[in-house]
Amino acid sequence: MRPCELCAGEDLDLIHRQHFLFPGQVQPVHYDVVSCRACGFAFASDIPDQSVLNSFYQESEHHLHQEVPAGLSRIHDDFFAFVQRHVPLSESVRVLDIGSGMGHFLSRFKAAGLVDLLGIEPSPTAARLGMEVHGLEIRTETMDTLSATHPFDLVSLCGVLEHIADLKRSAGQLSELVEEGGHLFIAVPDGVSFGAVPPAEAFLEFALEHINFFSETSLDNLLRGAGFEKVDVISQHNDFYDNHYLLALYRKTGSRMETPSIDRVSASSLHRYVAFSQEKLACVEALARQLEDSGEPVVIWGAGSLTSRLLCDTRLAHVNLRAVIDRNKSLQGKSLLGVAISAPESVLQHAGATVFIASTTYADEIRRMLLDQYAWTGRIISLAPEGIVSR
Repeated sequence: MRPCELCAGEDLDLIHRQHFLFPGQVQPVHYDVVSCRACGFAFASDIPDQSVLNSFYQESEHHLHQEVPAGLSRIHDDFFAFVQRHVPLSESVRVLDIGSGMGHFLSRFKAAGLVDLLGIEPSPTAARLGMEVHGLEIRTETMDTLSATHPFDLVSLCGVLEHIADLKRSAGQLSELVEEGGHLFIAVPDGVSFGAVPPAEAFLEFALEHINFFSETSLDNLLRGAGFEKVDVISQHNDFYDNHYLLALYRKTGSRMETPSIDRVSASSLHRYVAFSQEKLACVEALARQLEDSGEPVVIWGAGSLTSRLLCDTRLAHVNLRAVIDRNKSLQGKSLLGVAISAPESVLQHAGATVFIASTTYADEIRRMLLDQYAWTGRIISLAPEGIVSR
């Protein structure tokens, strides 16, 4: 069991158990979404250790876009505009971006004239592309391995803190990396927004690597305990992932808050989110049973987080599966349900099969690829906010 990272509480309320079946696995794994009855922080317990999570990031290529989708570019523009409103960004400002990917966000600072820029990223492919595409120094490191010669005026973590198992230790490391009076920019999914409206994809926020579900209160508890003072926090919707992010800016003061405030909203939000997701999942379950009963040949396009959940949560694992396709080269050659994962062009070997697109974010792009690039004439099924789309 993972105790609460904020108050060390061990009296936990179970909200949901999420199962996953990933490429190369024979048996599913799971984690438990819980909330701390003492301080209200919501997080995942019974998780893989941090080295397993780091390995997951190294192998993942879903965040590599040499041609950045417009929606993702808008997210980074919004993040940069938020920072720029509060921090004077002169040429001398030293910036460290943790979890840089291939440097899309960090490149905004370069475009603004800043020169002392460093990114760290566990994926070596992403780090290499950061230099090739953006001319940025991105090291293949994590916070645990980074050896910095000086503190930074601004440290940013976009979509990182929700992945980290040992939050208090990491918050202490962040305090050492930020210059006294310097700033820390955080962007994390807004856990309080999860239960506000039905999600586009059932249990989207419960990805294997998402193990902390922050509210403004719990984020504040973590960072004030590490010597940071809140400057501004907003919740902002993005249309690319169709969710809300907390954008938070903190200043390092060295003054620490020891007693956490009580988060009274996260648990109820997550309970609502689970109920919404179960309703959304019912449509997919009905589809999976239909495919199973028909015995028609099925190609699953996408071997990522959504597939990993649907294979456990529905009858999708029982269809007449002929192929699994994914453009992530690190997954190709691995197997899922005994079927080798192959590159997109292999779909041509399965003419007449039904393609099930296991992605909501990239469903339209994959559908266009099937029609325009591969002249696909078979049935295509995808997921959309309004339900199942079949052609």
